[in-house]
Amino acid sequence: MIIAIILRVVQLIFAAVVLGLSVALIKNQYIGSAPATINYNAFCGGFGLLAAFLGIAAIWVEALGGLVMAAIDGLASLFFLAGGLAVVITLHGISCTSNSESNLEKMFSNALLNKGCAHFEDVGWLCGADFAAASGRCKKNEADAAFEFMSFALCAGCAVLSFLAMRRGSGTKGALV
Repeated sequence: MIIAIILRVVQLIFAAVVLGLSVALIKNQYIGSAPATINYNAFCGGFGLLAAFLGIAAIWVEALGGLVMAAIDGLASLFFLAGGLAVVITLHGISCTSNSESNLEKMFSNALLNKGCAHFEDVGWLCGADFAAASGRCKKNEADAAFEFMSFALCAGCAVLSFLAMRRGSGTKGALV
């Protein structure tokens, strides 16, 4: 039971980090609304928190164990995987630290990094980020993706362990993890 609590607390911390990073990116959007990827990652963090709390409750509430927790953890793992992949694919080919001409162009045209852009007739396109802001957002997005991948692995492992515990007929109906 101690291992189950530790795993669920780690799951809770990872989900809170994903949610916190995503909310920070949303609040730091300068022009327009945040990109759908960032909003989705905030949803993933919130769902991960819910899954972790339910997992902790399943240790003591038998009705939540087994197949129910395996399904919730499986769903959470798929959400985290999709969110992490979306960020990685969107940031492909961008370095968070390089200020070369081609990298700057990629950064300022990337919706996850540019804090929003608007077109003004007299000056053209203006974006809300300079290099420091885009670089900071890039690092936050990379950290968000890393925690989503770790959360994916943790939730997938918990789902498998819950399912296996249920199949072997443990007394807690699979709430061992």
